[in-house]
Amino acid sequence: MQPELTQDKVYSVSWWGGILAVLFAVLGTNIIVGVFIGIPSTIYTEFITMQEPTALHVSVGDTAFRFGRLIVLLLFIYAYDPIKRLVIPAFNFHVLKKINMYIYVLLFLAASWIIYLYVLEPLFPHAGEEQYVALKSEMRDQYPILLFLSSTILAPIVEEITYRGIILRLFQERFTFWIAAIGSSFLFSIAHSYSVGVMIDTFIGGMFMAILCKKTNSIIPAILLHILNNALG
Repeated sequence: MQPELTQDKVYSVSWWGGILAVLFAVLGTNIIVGVFIGIPSTIYTEFITMQEPTALHVSVGDTAFRFGRLIVLLLFIYAYDPIKRLVIPAFNFHVLKKINMYIYVLLFLAASWIIYLYVLEPLFPHAGEEQYVALKSEMRDQYPILLFLSSTILAPIVEEITYRGIILRLFQERFTFWIAAIGSSFLFSIAHSYSVGVMIDTFIGGMFMAILCKKTNSIIPAILLHILNNALG
């Protein structure tokens, strides 16, 4: 009788490679874009013009920052082969041809808003206001086109690539789906730590989008759900 041969599972990314990829996607992109966009912008307004940032400056800066993060993130995925092999399959646009995908998106969108309106809003009535102040939305509201581009289009794309495209898929290689979904959603909520209510709402939304990725084998529906949720919010 021959002994049974066992093979160790081969992962796309090593432990250290995965940790560094997560840190770069979450923090590194912010630092790089901050150096090239945030710091020069601050120097210009505070040390050259000697004026407080105007609404236009805040809106343009926010949009440029998020666009910069998207570019750096895509370059990172393209340049780092292990992450490229892991993430590129998640950009499955064929799912847009399936009717059930749109049904899933609408169901999760409805569930998200029902939970927010009837559970989270009564428990945390000031959460939305705290987020509004933290994001300087009063100034950004003066330029609705830039606000729409930044918060409704760019932010969902960047966040879904980061948390569902990279982090969720990295976690899924080493843990069960539910542990991966909870872990990636927890990190997603930490990135929105404006208040406890916002963090809980973001965690629930992250779970819905993780499940949507699992059901459709694509991050495109999650991006669509995220865009719709931000547009309505």
